[in-house]
Formats: sequence, C-alpha cells, structure tokens
Amino acid sequence: MTTVTFEFLRRRAVFAGAVILAAGVLALAGPAAADVVQGTVSPASAKVLIKNAAGEQVAELGGGAFQLRLPAGRFTAECTAPAQKKITVLSLAQPTTLNIDCS
Repeated sequence: MTTVTFEFLRRRAVFAGAVILAAGVLALAGPAAADVVQGTVSPASAKVLIKNAAGEQVAELGGGAFQLRLPAGRFTAECTAPAQKKITVLSLAQPTTLNIDCS
C-alpha cells in the first residue's frame, strides 16, 4: 500500500510542477504581443496623433519615416496639420507598413 501511495504522490507532484511551469510560460507570453508598425508620414510638416480604441493618445508622429510598437487592435491616425484627416489603423500582431498622407 505504501508503494502505491508513494507512486500516486510522485505523479501528482510531477503533474503539479508541469502545470506551474505551463502557467509561468503563459504569464511570460502575456496578452497579444505588440508588433512593429512602420511607414512614412507626408508631407514633412505633417503632425499625426495615434489613438487607441478608447480615444487615448498612444503616439505622436511628425513628417518622415516612423517605427513604433502597437499591441494588436484598432487605432486611429489623426492628421492635425496641414489638413485634418482620420485614418483607421489595424495592428495585426505582425509587422505592418502604414503610409499616412496628411496633405
């Protein structure tokens, strides 16, 4: 009987260790990872605000090349100069290229 009980407890401990290890790996991975969004803003005098779905500003871009990390989700690029425009941006948790023309 002790052999059966010991074997049961050993298997249970190994299983519990595996569950804890898997939970740790998932915790390190976290929610959907941010990915790179890159491209250009034109003309050179342009100013763009990037806002998340809640309307909170997450980045500000000037004219020229840019590269930033955004989590997967929906964003809005708002040109404030020289013209006012809004562009919906989807970050897909993979590298994305986005060229913004504010003229």
